Amino acid sequence: MNRKVGLLIVIILLTVFSFLNAEKSLERIANETGVQGEEAYNAGNYVEAAQFFEQAIVKLKEAVATDGIPMDDNKVNRWLELAFNGYYNGKDFENALRIQDERIKANPGEYKLISTKATLLKKYLGRTEDAIAVLKAYNDSKRTFKVEKRIASYYLNLKDYENALVWFEKAYELKKDSGVIKNIAKLYVDKGDNAKAVQAYEDFLQTNPSESVLVKTYKNMGALYEELKNYSKSNLYFEKSLELKYDKNINLKLIIGYYDNDNMTKAMEKVNQRLSKKPDDADAIYYRALIKYDQGDKPGAKSDFQKLLGGKYKDAAKSFIESIESEE
Repeated sequence: MNRKVGLLIVIILLTVFSFLNAEKSLERIANETGVQGEEAYNAGNYVEAAQFFEQAIVKLKEAVATDGIPMDDNKVNRWLELAFNGYYNGKDFENALRIQDERIKANPGEYKLISTKATLLKKYLGRTEDAIAVLKAYNDSKRTFKVEKRIASYYLNLKDYENALVWFEKAYELKKDSGVIKNIAKLYVDKGDNAKAVQAYEDFLQTNPSESVLVKTYKNMGALYEELKNYSKSNLYFEKSLELKYDKNINLKLIIGYYDNDNMTKAMEKVNQRLSKKPDDADAIYYRALIKYDQGDKPGAKSDFQKLLGGKYKDAAKSFIESIESEE
């Protein structure tokens, strides 16, 4: 009797198990496959995880078609995102691009997705021209400064300077940006059209930029005139920048520039400005020593050179000290 009961229980359990497996819905299979994807992703098996997420989407679509359940777009979008992350982190960039196209199709016009696709094409697949085409297509529907500036930078990367200039100027139409005007001026200089480079900056100054932007612009103009070997104009704009905001690099550039051009008064003025910020500054002390030496104040120069014997100017300082002492 007990054997019959036991056998009956086993038969019932097997029947129930078979029934449950037979009745497992496509939706459930999809969800379980998605869980497998998450487990694989967490284990660092990124490409395998991406494949699971793709399979999960296929099963969910089958469930919609076969069982008549409503499509869960949020779930599909999430699995697509996870599939993209899997292929991306697994460095399978071609499949990452394919999934990204699916994401864009599901969410047309979303710039974040478009931007990522452009990055994939340019940075990881070496297809900069295709990346430009993607950005242009987006920009055709909605012009934005960010996208036009990016297109310009991609052309710059390709060394297509004509198109880079065209797109930087387009971007500048939308936003009077100091970084963009710097690129425009540089491209004009490279073309040999120095007048247009200067005019670009002059036009920008007419837009009354903020003080922080003016500081950068004056620096850039100083660098432009320096490149054009117009040192008086270069110093003028570096001075303008320094008046608005102290910058030790600009200060040193002016010290060296004035000293090299025998303008000792202006050079010493900048030396004193530098020392007011940092009394033991080696660069300032070195140029003060040089100025004193050139002006005949050998004892004063020697005193300054002696302060430099332990630093980067030690060799030059030692040589000057020996020269001064030989004359004493």
